[in-house]
Amino acid sequence: MSKKTIAIIGATGNTGSAFSRRLAKTSHRLLLFDHNTEKLLGLVKELCYSQPLADIEFMTCESEASWEADIIILSVGPDKEKELAQKIRQFTNRKIVLNISDGSHRQELQTLLPGTSVVNTLNPFYGNEEAEEDQMELFISGNDNEAIEVTSNIMEAAGFVPLRVKEFNNKQINQSKNNTMETTKWALDPAHSEIHFKVRHLMVSWVTGSFKQFDATVETQGDDISTAKVRLTANINSVSTNNEQRDAHLKAGDFFDAENHPQLVFESDRLEKIDNENYKLYGRLSLRGNEKKIVLNAEFGGITQDPWGNTRTGFSVTGKINRKDFGVSFSVISETGGIMLGDDVSISANVEFVKQAALQTKAA
Repeated sequence: MSKKTIAIIGATGNTGSAFSRRLAKTSHRLLLFDHNTEKLLGLVKELCYSQPLADIEFMTCESEASWEADIIILSVGPDKEKELAQKIRQFTNRKIVLNISDGSHRQELQTLLPGTSVVNTLNPFYGNEEAEEDQMELFISGNDNEAIEVTSNIMEAAGFVPLRVKEFNNKQINQSKNNTMETTKWALDPAHSEIHFKVRHLMVSWVTGSFKQFDATVETQGDDISTAKVRLTANINSVSTNNEQRDAHLKAGDFFDAENHPQLVFESDRLEKIDNENYKLYGRLSLRGNEKKIVLNAEFGGITQDPWGNTRTGFSVTGKINRKDFGVSFSVISETGGIMLGDDVSISANVEFVKQAALQTKAA
């Protein structure tokens, strides 16, 4: 999706500021409006500090401001909507107005703003205005399918799980939740992924290596990362330590035995959330014909959209295994009696995934 200009009117209110904080994390341009200049300056200062690359402008609602924007978000009381509609109307041209104030006023706003697509959201911050949960559900209602799709894509990039409903009632909301529990598949982006390992040499330095050929898939329920099921395979013959003689030895029977066991396989059992960024990844590693349960640390990088509209997510994974648990028992003692090779192998991976349904061939 191309970069959009999003105006948030009533930016310093509980809901408006919560939306501002989330949208500042995206690549879109923000125009923040409010009557309270002092609070507005404080919010902008906070956003610029936490998101130094964010594109943000601000002004008071009383100023002679241009209301030009691709999407205008209204976070004001019903008593202000008519006044603001008059200001917005002169700039209306297939504009989207997202009403997060009161869902019951969509039809009234639609009448005040002919030619505009008014989209309603159910206030996801109600009773929890400072909520920071990454994957918060956002219920969306409207008649314009194109406007709904644009709004959903932007809100998804901001960390919401957009759920479409016809009306804001429990039946519609529960049905929408059930519909989003279908499996989402994520495909590895090999151009932005890597797997490394390292092991002690003579107990004074490290030998590092990587696998040049590997693949991984992730399946989630909707976009809920905590439900992720991960499967990774690596081609043993692609192992590289920047030394051909050593690589050939690693592929041989003393180590990986690539002829009889050509693949390394990891399959996850569950993902345990520690906080919004950190998880424990439990699973089974198969290597050299041996399968053992292991636990890895996974740092979640979030969900975002790239410049071509693809939805992406990423992880940094670290952990440690004992090579002898997997039958790699090769050991040599140096002339001085020291151990040539350590038993513990440190693993690290940086992996990026793209939603398969939106996968495109362009890469940065």
